[in-house]
Amino acid sequence: MKPLRFGCIGCGSMGNLHVLNSMHVPAMSIAAYADVRLERAQKFLGLYGGEYATDDPDKVIRDPSLDGVLIQTGEQHHPRLGIAAARAGKHIFMEKPIAPTVDEAIALEVAVRQSGVKYLIGLCNRLAPAVQRAKELLPNPWMSVGQCTDTVSGQACHNLDLIVHKFHEAPITRIFASGGTYYGLDPHLPADSFIATLCFADGSQACYVQHGKAYNALLKKYSLQLFGKDRCVFLANRYKECHLSTQLAAPDFSTTFSGPDFSPPNPEGHFRDVRGPHGYMGHHAELVALCSAIRENSEPPMTVEHGRHVLQVEKAILESVQTAQVIDYPKFLAQWNCRQPAEA
Repeated sequence: MKPLRFGCIGCGSMGNLHVLNSMHVPAMSIAAYADVRLERAQKFLGLYGGEYATDDPDKVIRDPSLDGVLIQTGEQHHPRLGIAAARAGKHIFMEKPIAPTVDEAIALEVAVRQSGVKYLIGLCNRLAPAVQRAKELLPNPWMSVGQCTDTVSGQACHNLDLIVHKFHEAPITRIFASGGTYYGLDPHLPADSFIATLCFADGSQACYVQHGKAYNALLKKYSLQLFGKDRCVFLANRYKECHLSTQLAAPDFSTTFSGPDFSPPNPEGHFRDVRGPHGYMGHHAELVALCSAIRENSEPPMTVEHGRHVLQVEKAILESVQTAQVIDYPKFLAQWNCRQPAEA
């Protein structure tokens, strides 16, 4: 198997997670680390091995010995770094969300497609074992209801991605949402909490609730219910649990992830293994998927188009919140001359 060498740009918590997971991917290694705080890159080099650390991400992007980069910075840096990496011929794993604005996401999409590099965005829940099982149990839900407790910019993309790219396969026709700012989160956005209804061309519908920090101890950070004609599937507890019911009684089928979220930290305070092959959120699987796509010259499961499109869905929801109007979604996309992945 061809060894694949990557550089990690951004040595914070998500960089730590993915570097550790890379150690469980056959023939994948991290050779270089970059962070604006040089000491953080140097700490990664000392902890995890490699060849060099730098405070210049462009040094990593220009390095001819590297096949790809893990871009683990804030989304405000994603477009510039991603475009530079694509133009340098580097394959890209980028943490979500793709960009602050749709125009920036489209510029990145164009650069990736022109370069021919493989790009995978970290919408990891698409590959979570419980989510995969839910799709098998109820492949075409008539209705879905999701909720999430966190910032819009940090988490809405995960759950909206599952709704529009995993469970509802038809194109979106219209979106309506209401909400506002209740918790002082996401100050750059017009709302941090909302209830949104998404309607699809096959007549199915989804209701998604984003509610800041109004934490529900039973539902946990996020959950999703899928309703069919004769069944309901409940993805609970951050998608650690999947329950199937076909009657108003005990579930017919249940599975629950029982492994640890994290292994004990090493003496330096870094976790030795974070949501690795034993994990429930799909973080390890997305690195495996990217490496397979590179070797097989195939399309990764979570593409640059998916990253751009889920951002457009989020922006349409926020526009509906601001205007109190139903958004004609195909017309909304037409301002960028874009199509939905379901129509490709």
